[in-house]
Amino acid sequence: MRFVSALWELFLNALFPPVCASCKSEGDFLCARCLGSLAKRRIGRYSPRARAPEFASLAGVVYALDYAKNPQIRAAIQQFKYKFTEALAQPFAKLIAEKVGELGMVKGRRLILVPVPLHAKRLRERGFNQAEVIAHAIQTQWPHGLCEVQNLLVRPKETSQQAKLGRSERHQNLKDAFILNKKIVHKTASQNLYFVVDDVCTTGSTLDSCAKALREGGINPVYGLVIARSMARSK
Repeated sequence: MRFVSALWELFLNALFPPVCASCKSEGDFLCARCLGSLAKRRIGRYSPRARAPEFASLAGVVYALDYAKNPQIRAAIQQFKYKFTEALAQPFAKLIAEKVGELGMVKGRRLILVPVPLHAKRLRERGFNQAEVIAHAIQTQWPHGLCEVQNLLVRPKETSQQAKLGRSERHQNLKDAFILNKKIVHKTASQNLYFVVDDVCTTGSTLDSCAKALREGGINPVYGLVIARSMARSK
C-alpha cells in the first residue's frame, strides 16, 4: 500500500510540481532557501525541574521557532493544516528534532510523543490529524527504539476552534476535552520523557489540557513540543 501511495505521489508531483508555501518557487513545499532564512532560536538552559509559571500542568514547551519572526513557517503551517499538504511534516520534524537534540534532559531517555487528538467529527472533515502526522515524522528523525508515538489521549468533547477565541475562552473551551485512551495499556517508566505534540503553541491551553489528562493518569512531568510558539495577547 505504501509503495502504491509513493508511486501515486511521484505521479502527482510530475504533473503538478511541489510549490514552496512561502516563496512559491517550484521544487519543494518548503524550499531550501526559505528553510535557510529561518530565524532559529537558541534553546539555552532548560531545567526539567522548573515548571513554567504560565501553565498549570505542563512542565514547559519546547519549540523550534518563533511564529511571529518567521513568515515562511507561518505560510507552511497554514498550508499544512488547511490545504492538507502532509509532505510538509518532514521539514517540520527536522526542525523540531534539531531543537530537541539540544536538550540535555533527553540524553539516555526514551521519548514518548503524544499527539493532540482531534474529535472524531473534525478528523473526518480534515482527513488526518496534523499533530499525529508531525509526531510520526519526528519519530523517523530519532534513533530506532528511542522514540515512540503513543495515542494516549482521546477527545470525546467537540469544541469550538481555538483560533477564534481569546485566552480565557480557550481555557474554558477545552475544559475536560481530553481523557486517557482506555484502549491503550500504558506503563510509565523512569527513562521515558513525555511530550504532547502539536503544530503551534499560542496560549498553551491545548497542550496544558492534554498534560492535565496525562498527569491524572500518573504521567508526570509532561512537556509540550511544537514547531513554533506564538505569543497571544490576553483578552
